[in-house]
Amino acid sequence: MKIQINQWLSERGLEISDEKTRIVHIKDGFDFLGFNLRHYEVKGEDGILRGKLLIKPQKSKVMDFCKRVGQTIDSMKTRTPEQVIRKIEPLLRGFANYYRGVCSKETYEYISYRLWWYLWRWAKRRHPNKDKKWVKDKYFRTEYKKGSKKDWRFYYEKKDRRGKRIVHMLYDIAAVPIVRHVKVKGTYSLDDPELVEYWLKRQTKSGKTRWSKGSKNEYVAKSQDWKCPICHDHLFNGEEIETHHIVPVKKKGGSNEIDNLQHLHKACHKQVHSRNSKQGLK
Repeated sequence: MKIQINQWLSERGLEISDEKTRIVHIKDGFDFLGFNLRHYEVKGEDGILRGKLLIKPQKSKVMDFCKRVGQTIDSMKTRTPEQVIRKIEPLLRGFANYYRGVCSKETYEYISYRLWWYLWRWAKRRHPNKDKKWVKDKYFRTEYKKGSKKDWRFYYEKKDRRGKRIVHMLYDIAAVPIVRHVKVKGTYSLDDPELVEYWLKRQTKSGKTRWSKGSKNEYVAKSQDWKCPICHDHLFNGEEIETHHIVPVKKKGGSNEIDNLQHLHKACHKQVHSRNSKQGLK
């Protein structure tokens, strides 16, 4: 097989690196681009063992990520909970989005536990003379959602420009759903005019995973029927998406509430601001 691959590559001006290439049994598995691919023996309903390929996050990458988050939190000993959340939340979202298409549920739960431990240590260090209950009540709270509750949610609380109380909880990586990739049917092409409806549904389904389920951003997209209100084209047509404030926050005191937000294509967003600036000059 290696000889055949070398022949195929040589026709394209490429060759296999002997130093970086190794041949392993699929039962031993291998790491590639941060993922671990390995065949596991799984017992079926008939009691017979069969091989099943499972793709999981690479263990060394997971451990490196945990250390990075831990070091980041340790370096923010004197910062506020809001500053800590703003710093580590993008890291969590990026990791979760990269691995959400494979078997990552156990990994997310492990990271969630490690994250809690880092934050608990951070909180206790700030108040060495306070008891544990006092520290817990100050930095962690219980979240009630859809008839269930989840304890130990790290959060911060503040007031917006209008004096309204806002509670923001840290991104819950353990609650991120796994979204499987769905293959394109047969030889379906984007250039086929008879398949517009098929691609529209596929793009919508893929785009819905962009924002967390039940989040403010998802609600805004739903209220727009998943379309850009400026060009009326599908929101997920491949263009970059930006969130627009209908009433500007800085100049006119607009809010971040749902009724003041719109998701627009980047080009449409520029068009809106260009139009507003011209009206201001008049």
